[in-house]
Amino acid sequence: MSKKVVLVTGGSSGIGRSIGNFLSDRGYAVYGTTRDLQKNKNFKDFELLELDVRKTETIDAALKLLLQKEGKLDILINNAGIGITGAVEETPNEAIQNAFETNFIGPLNMMKATMPILRSQQQGRIIN
Repeated sequence: MSKKVVLVTGGSSGIGRSIGNFLSDRGYAVYGTTRDLQKNKNFKDFELLELDVRKTETIDAALKLLLQKEGKLDILINNAGIGITGAVEETPNEAIQNAFETNFIGPLNMMKATMPILRSQQQGRIIN
């Protein structure tokens, strides 16, 4: 039986990295995502793909690479997210927009891009 292929957004750090390590240790083929591969050039836990959930062109490129390597995608874990701290009246609108695009639009972009793949395989899971 072939390994299950998992894509974890925000997989280069924090909870996403822990999820990736957990699944990798259990035999899954794990691909994490990062907005900056160069910043993570020494990352060795599992394979990282450059992907920004706000930018559909990076999503398409990463999925194309994953499918070339594995031939399938079994599980998408929408984990990427950012937080804002501080007084709301002092928070720049750009920071609010960035958080909204990452935390809300990002998972939608990922689902829109992966659903056709999962449907064509007649199987798969998305975890939000």
